[in-house]
Amino acid sequence: MREAAARRPESKDWDEEIGAVCVADDATGVRKVRVGDWSLTGDGGPDIGGFGLGPSSPELLCAVISTCLTHTILCIAALDGLALDRVEVSVTARNNDARFFGVPTDAPAVPHDLTATVDLRGPLTAEAAEALLATADGRCPMLQLVRSQHTVAVLPTPTPAM
Repeated sequence: MREAAARRPESKDWDEEIGAVCVADDATGVRKVRVGDWSLTGDGGPDIGGFGLGPSSPELLCAVISTCLTHTILCIAALDGLALDRVEVSVTARNNDARFFGVPTDAPAVPHDLTATVDLRGPLTAEAAEALLATADGRCPMLQLVRSQHTVAVLPTPTPAM
């Protein structure tokens, strides 16, 4: 990582466009997601029109936060010379789809009450572990994203697909 930072000393050197594509093209409504060379399936349970063939979008959100926070912890530990044998990050959230189906509710319309529980294993002092978590909490890009507000443009394709 330090070598990469030396090779890419300016912010513009790190700028990249990233993305994912999701297609639902059959009667199941199962969402096939492509992210670079990887693929995964998104679905939901029968009560929300799915077949339970993959994680729901709110579950994928928890997965994204857990993988990003895990990676952030690993990177900071490596840069700081901290040895870790194992990192486990469990992310939970409350979710209530009632509003989506027209059912009256006071529950938020989005996943909420997110909690990340982190288990660090290795020769760390309690103080070092606490400092590592505090630094990761402030640097994790996906935590920063869900804690802030961003605009998302929803645009039609330039030429309608036939």
